[in-house]
Amino acid sequence: MKLTHYMFVLTLSLIAEMVMGSCDTKLECSILGDLLEMAMKHKHDKSPDKVCQCKSRTKIPAFSSLLTQPQTPGDNGIIKFDKVVTNILNGYNPTTGIFTAPVAGVYQFSYTVMSAAGKYLHVYLSHNNTKQQSVWLKGSSHETGTANIILKLKKGDHVELKSHGSITIHSDSNNLYSSFSGFLIAQ
Repeated sequence: MKLTHYMFVLTLSLIAEMVMGSCDTKLECSILGDLLEMAMKHKHDKSPDKVCQCKSRTKIPAFSSLLTQPQTPGDNGIIKFDKVVTNILNGYNPTTGIFTAPVAGVYQFSYTVMSAAGKYLHVYLSHNNTKQQSVWLKGSSHETGTANIILKLKKGDHVELKSHGSITIHSDSNNLYSSFSGFLIAQ
């Protein structure tokens, strides 16, 4: 096992030298630099707050939330995904259902919603109270819809899911059907 670990570090070191020799890219604060740092780090060092050595980099904002109870938020009402799985930098508020960007950048959001049996469902993602994207479902059973969107946000911008019309968003005790998540992909 130790030999494999050292071979991995050696391989990363050789790649780093090839990158350094072929262009002006700095290894410091690069993904390759972070991989090299992680590979050389002692495997028993489990510091949870230590993301990387690069002082200019911060933790990446991200959240993942689930719906635990069916909701009927009303026309243009915000859907409150009440079970938070991940909330790095605390951008998502489960009480309000609103994500507030803790830093400016490009974010990816994803949501999945399930309709009540035989009912229609129309949900849209809103950025600063402007409709960006929607999912519309109607079927004879429980139907699900999933959407993804990438948005450029300023620090403090709001993103939430809202209902269009009087609808009920289905959920179950296993939290498997309706979710809302997002994370920073570039600054």
